[in-house]
Amino acid sequence: MDYKVGLDGRVQKTEDSLVSGLFESPFDEKNAPNDFRRFMRNDYVITLEQDGISYATGAPDNDKWELQYWEDGKQRVVKKIFPAPAEARKLGKTELYPYKRIGNSMYVIARDYESESKTLLYKIDLKNETIRKINLPFTSKDEFYLLGIHDETIVYYTSEGVEGSDETIEKVYMSDGKTSQLLKGLKSVGANQTELSADGTKLILLEREPKDLIWAVYDLASKKSTKYKIGIPLVLDESGLGEYTELKDDLIYTANRTGDGVINVLVVDAISNRVLYEGNIKDKLKRAETTLNELVLN
Repeated sequence: MDYKVGLDGRVQKTEDSLVSGLFESPFDEKNAPNDFRRFMRNDYVITLEQDGISYATGAPDNDKWELQYWEDGKQRVVKKIFPAPAEARKLGKTELYPYKRIGNSMYVIARDYESESKTLLYKIDLKNETIRKINLPFTSKDEFYLLGIHDETIVYYTSEGVEGSDETIEKVYMSDGKTSQLLKGLKSVGANQTELSADGTKLILLEREPKDLIWAVYDLASKKSTKYKIGIPLVLDESGLGEYTELKDDLIYTANRTGDGVINVLVVDAISNRVLYEGNIKDKLKRAETTLNELVLN
């Protein structure tokens, strides 16, 4: 059985059945027009939901890109088809990830699905229907992750293995899309949940230890870090389950099984180190099989 627990403490049992949960896509928008739902079901399409709008992008072949988006509650679906950029056409089977929309611009990541050896970043102008490649200084051998985009500021992370050893070289860069600056003093970025703050001025690096929630706030201007730590009671079950932590929009959401049928939930402002909410979800029947599957943010 699944339940929705509001921050006001109210609990509501979900209506979806186990069978529908197994076979329906999490992005299967029930209220969306049929043609949009059909497009989303293509195996080459990847989706993003942002501010009540669902975006779907895909490259059915190496010659063209498709973008569709739909706003919840409306019938109109915006459909756009672009010629694939020249460099992207050299990729093998292309995965096209919609990353973020800022104003009339949609940032997308193009990746070679088969070799995973090439990653490219593009900016689609939705108004003028043009595509521009964002040049970032990393080699094709690097693993590349976007940590955040704010206005024209792009922060990203690369990791490259050292030949003949298990070590990796990790680097974090800040770019305006034209030039890039290496950010020093950041360690173990790849092992953390890391994101750019909502105002684009700080990096939040989150770690999770068995009984502690640890994070650092790195100021991009001063290049200085401030570290925070909160002790969290945690009881693991035999499967090692019982905790969930996510960093999203400057907030840390964490849920932990603290006893028989009891889940403690915390919402923390990562920038100010303030606890915004704390509460317990209690299973009065105290069933031995009660576990925490996930924390879903609405």
